[in-house]
Amino acid sequence: MNRIVVGIDGSPASEAALHWALVYAANTGGSVHALMSWNEHPMLAGVSETLGGGVPLDIVEEQANGLLDTTITAATPDGNSVTITKAAVSGPPSDILVEASRDADLVVVGRPMKSGLLHLGSVSTRVAREAVCPVVVVPSR
Repeated sequence: MNRIVVGIDGSPASEAALHWALVYAANTGGSVHALMSWNEHPMLAGVSETLGGGVPLDIVEEQANGLLDTTITAATPDGNSVTITKAAVSGPPSDILVEASRDADLVVVGRPMKSGLLHLGSVSTRVAREAVCPVVVVPSR
């Protein structure tokens, strides 16, 4: 079975990447593992400024899992039958995704809309360069 790892950060680009991965998995008999790095994540209530400065770890993990659940719900097509697992882990996103590529058949990441047709973000660039499995970079919708 194909194991597809998807990097999630709560952005429209990661939602598009997850949606793409779910459709691909449905067509290939694969499963999807949605993976979010919660360390230094700007959407987690200012955690990047206060990490280690009073924000309890359980609150950070709760916010990360909430954002992950919201993204999964938004990206999942009606009638989805693909097995989806998820994890919110501590660490830099590119490190986490490159490490996850060791046990994956495919890694999928999103690309935010920017000027320039070939612009990739730092995470997608590093993952595409260092992953040990194929990588798909999906533009945001």
